[in-house]
Amino acid sequence: MNSVYVCFTLKSVSSALDTTDVLDKNYQTVYKPIAKFLYSHPSFPFSFVFSGTQIQFFKKRRNELITIFRELVERKQIEIIGGGYYEPILPLLFPVDRNGQIDLLSAEIRQAIGKRPRGISVFADCWDSSLVNNLQTCGIEYALLDSTIVPVNKRKFLPLIMTDLGKSIEILTYYDTFIPSAETPIEEFVERVLKAVEKVEKKDSVLQSESDRIVNIGLSHEQLVSLMESKWFEKLYDFYQLNPDSRLKFSTPGDYRKNSAVKIPAYIQAGINGNLAKWIGLSNEDDFKQNNQMTVFDFMEKYPQSHALYNRMLYVSMMVNQYKNDKMRKKAAREKLWHGQNGLGFISTSEGAFANARIRQQSYKYLMEAEKLLREDTDFKESVTCFDYNGDGMNEYICRMQNYFSYITLTGGAVQELELIKNTGNFADNLSRSQEYDEYSDDYERGIFIDHIFTEEQFEKYVNAQPAGDGIFSRVQYSQQKYSQNKHEVLLGAEATLKSSKQKVSLRKKYIINSTGMIVQYVLKNESCRPLSVIFAVESNFANTNFIPDNISYFNVETVNNDEIVKIDSKESTKKFYDEGTLSDVSIVRLADSESGTFFGFEPNENCGYCYYPIIFKRPGYSNKEMINSSMTFVSTLYWKINLDPGMETEKNINFTITNSKRSRK
Repeated sequence: MNSVYVCFTLKSVSSALDTTDVLDKNYQTVYKPIAKFLYSHPSFPFSFVFSGTQIQFFKKRRNELITIFRELVERKQIEIIGGGYYEPILPLLFPVDRNGQIDLLSAEIRQAIGKRPRGISVFADCWDSSLVNNLQTCGIEYALLDSTIVPVNKRKFLPLIMTDLGKSIEILTYYDTFIPSAETPIEEFVERVLKAVEKVEKKDSVLQSESDRIVNIGLSHEQLVSLMESKWFEKLYDFYQLNPDSRLKFSTPGDYRKNSAVKIPAYIQAGINGNLAKWIGLSNEDDFKQNNQMTVFDFMEKYPQSHALYNRMLYVSMMVNQYKNDKMRKKAAREKLWHGQNGLGFISTSEGAFANARIRQQSYKYLMEAEKLLREDTDFKESVTCFDYNGDGMNEYICRMQNYFSYITLTGGAVQELELIKNTGNFADNLSRSQEYDEYSDDYERGIFIDHIFTEEQFEKYVNAQPAGDGIFSRVQYSQQKYSQNKHEVLLGAEATLKSSKQKVSLRKKYIINSTGMIVQYVLKNESCRPLSVIFAVESNFANTNFIPDNISYFNVETVNNDEIVKIDSKESTKKFYDEGTLSDVSIVRLADSESGTFFGFEPNENCGYCYYPIIFKRPGYSNKEMINSSMTFVSTLYWKINLDPGMETEKNINFTITNSKRSRK
């Protein structure tokens, strides 16, 4: 009778925020116990997936683990599986970055452990057929993929072989359904695995007696710790020693492949693992049977913040790969780029799509560092260019200025990205409220310079941080009326009809972009035949780029109202000021981020009213069992009461400035 080989693999996930303390804790709780167990049980095979960051840490701080792993590899007890050095989502990268990250980790493993990897584990099982060429080019012979992205009729516990454009790669499938818990009896685990294999073999009479089967099981840090603490592996080892004739055996994926002659041809379409697909809306096995496969691009369509980071990463990657002046500078910039490609910044983990704001901000910082390195090499020239930056079919206006990078969208005519050269993250990385999590739902995408038209009653709700208004201009698509690349000017226009009064209004919005900020000029016109009485509000949302739920840092907010400085408690909304009739004659507003030493100033040409409130977004955490504070936005709004006769118009200007303090904390 043919054997059934079980292969256990420890899959690690690390982020750009992992400190030495975090890595050392993982060593003490995860790697040291399993290394000790394997060393004392030489006939128990195991495999590991490491990131380049982890191997570097082990080499510098815990070299004894590297020594043990070298010995275990030499006696063919363990296998080290490769991947991307900084755990990127490979389908999102240009081929040069894919190959570079894979080769870099393979070289690191070979130097540290003594043997280069032949297999690969891809982050969150984000797969695409185009990877076949990259993997073969990098000397990778097989890939481990989650069973949920493999067609049901190909799940036969045998190796698959996939061919694309004349090149092929083997696929070994791992199954989350067989992951044991600390309480799972060994006999039950063995019976479950063997029954599943026997069920497949009954429908597969041609192969059932010709080849050994393989059941790959991927374990997370938490799962391994639980099993080690309960001594589950010791019990499994004892069971195996007492039942030497059992059909169940143990191996590593690489050793199994050496003795396996059968490979099933299969085409694996683009996809992501089933747990992550649930965050998109795919939640049951029937959907997979219908080949309703979700991809990482579907994920990014559902979560715009991930898509925004993807756009920025592609832009920086193009700049780095096209740079030719200085090889050493290009290498340094590419390393920063690869840091910023860490997969957790784009999709977090399969257990939580939201709780990654800090990781995403760290990716933005690395990407800005890469761009900064390239800027320093040449006589940098400020530019405002126009092209489809985010792939939505409409042009955006990309502002590469001396002190910052940003872009302006036609949707809402707003600034949707703002990164400072000082490397503070993306201040426009804002969530929008969702009824499911935040009690209210926003009908627009939050950004900087979002425009609203309110009635008095609607504005009462808005000041109280409640959804209000008809979405006039905040959701409308602006059109380009004039664009000057030389003058760094963009003139946009939009028309809309107030639902409450059925009056037509138009708005011209002109951006004049400079080194230290922007001047935004508005011309609001009453296009109706009746007098218009509304409140015109300009909302700017600033993300907390260093949001730590247990230690929240707030902006400092100051205004000059009626020639007097008014300091605002940034932990509270300004609703009380509105009720008291104060903050209605504001000439200057300044928001200060003490963490980065950044100051944002708003100076209108005509005194205005001002309202402010913070929003903390609660989202499901990594355990998906409770809501946690995920990210934070500071809402800063200038507003004017407008009374216009038919055909008349009014002009409002805002001078927006960005300054930095030399004494800021890093």
